[in-house]
Amino acid sequence: MNTISLSSQTYQWLDQRAKKESRTPDQLADELLREQLTPQHAYIEVVDRIGGVRAMIHGSRVAVSDIVGYLQVGETPESIAQDVLPHLSLAQIYDALSYYHDHHDEIEAELATNDEQMARAYLRERLSEEGYQVITGQKP
Repeated sequence: MNTISLSSQTYQWLDQRAKKESRTPDQLADELLREQLTPQHAYIEVVDRIGGVRAMIHGSRVAVSDIVGYLQVGETPESIAQDVLPHLSLAQIYDALSYYHDHHDEIEAELATNDEQMARAYLRERLSEEGYQVITGQKP
């Protein structure tokens, strides 16, 4: 956690806007600073999801890390746009890759935490062990 000093007037503006959006000043300041300080990517938005903050292709449920994952298993940007995720344009795919290169460490950390083992643990936590066994076919 780092600290930034703001003038009283700037903090008041931030606080008022945060209240209107039912957020904390810290959340709003983090989002505004990210927007201003990170390279611009027309097709990418950073959203706060249940699993944490994720870079997503705007207007979709596809994360930048998903695109990177497809590349890691041998897909090409063209095959992703044509065969895997045909609702996305090639420009969106390439913007996701550009974002990945600008935010390599963040996306790699996301990929490391979103593996099959983590998914199974998440399902067990949400469904209970019995529910998990039912949906995975281990229990009728």
